Amino acid sequence: MFRHIFINRLKILLRSKSAIFWTLVFPLVLATLFNLAFSNLTSSEQFQKIDLAVVNNESFQNEKNFKDLIESLSLTGDDQLFNTKYVDEAKAKKLLEDGEVSGYIIIKDKIGVVVKSNGVGPSTIKNVVDNYYQVVSVINNISDYNPEVIKNGVLNKLNENTSNFNDISNKNIDASVVYFYTLIGMVCLYGGAFGVNAVVETEANLSKKGARVSVSPIHKFKLLIASLLAGFVIQYSEVLILLIYLVFILNINFGSQIIPVILLTFVGSFAGISLGTLIGVSNRKSENMKMSILISSTMLCCFLAGMMVLNMKYIIADKMPILAKINPVNMITDGLYSLYYYETFNRYIYNVISLLIFSLVMIIISYHFIRRKKYDSI
Repeated sequence: MFRHIFINRLKILLRSKSAIFWTLVFPLVLATLFNLAFSNLTSSEQFQKIDLAVVNNESFQNEKNFKDLIESLSLTGDDQLFNTKYVDEAKAKKLLEDGEVSGYIIIKDKIGVVVKSNGVGPSTIKNVVDNYYQVVSVINNISDYNPEVIKNGVLNKLNENTSNFNDISNKNIDASVVYFYTLIGMVCLYGGAFGVNAVVETEANLSKKGARVSVSPIHKFKLLIASLLAGFVIQYSEVLILLIYLVFILNINFGSQIIPVILLTFVGSFAGISLGTLIGVSNRKSENMKMSILISSTMLCCFLAGMMVLNMKYIIADKMPILAKINPVNMITDGLYSLYYYETFNRYIYNVISLLIFSLVMIIISYHFIRRKKYDSI
């Protein structure tokens, strides 16, 4: 009997064009629009090497340490800061006037920086020169105070590129992926529509079918479980289709942990169904009103998780952390983000457990409402 009810509910839900549109077609369209909008977001923010001219006079050649610094910052590679041209003073002035360089360096009595306007390039050139002078000043002060440190090689330690910190984050982090992660969270919560529908189909005061179910020999709770399970199967299948579309069509980076991603979306879909069930049983509004409550709640959760304004996620986490902790979309987003950003699973596991607790709370409250429902007449 349970199997028959389950298969029947699957067929009914699959014929629901409205439900399939909002839980599958709409997210796919939105993902495509996100990709078009954000595809060039990170590339436009990548650091551009700064065009620099250096007056290659005798003073520059004699300032060996500074000369070595400029040459090292101009080496081709990931750490390259300057595109440097070594020219005479007249050529340097012309390059600056024509806008071909951000500024030029000339050494006479001291190292000078000549720029035409403000901006990232001119400021960076000036900061490099200022930092060089600061380091030279520190070294001179130390050597004047205690010349022995030079003999002992202490100053050489200042030039060693050692670090006491272990960076476990992904070096290729892309903040725009948060938009796609919140989209997945939205789809998981949209699965609550199947929960609302299951409640409406079994409650006598909400639909004619529910009235018939209430007087039928079929146990109402068994029918509700079958309906919820059918809705969950469809919902999670749609989430997997969305994941396949994001990974293989749009090339969105989820890191290399695909199994944890699948597990997290599984738990997230369960949280969405649980939320929809609670909204369905907690009030006597019409099905359309219940759906409106679900969609409004979901979009509010998405907004707080950073779907519309990326910084909102971090503002809520900083100013109202409790709100971030109880937001299921934020749990899903944060779990996916932790897989992409961190090598450890601590934060991921925390979010999975949080989603399970959220789902359990929704189910317990929903069961409380279901048990209390009685009808004077049908």
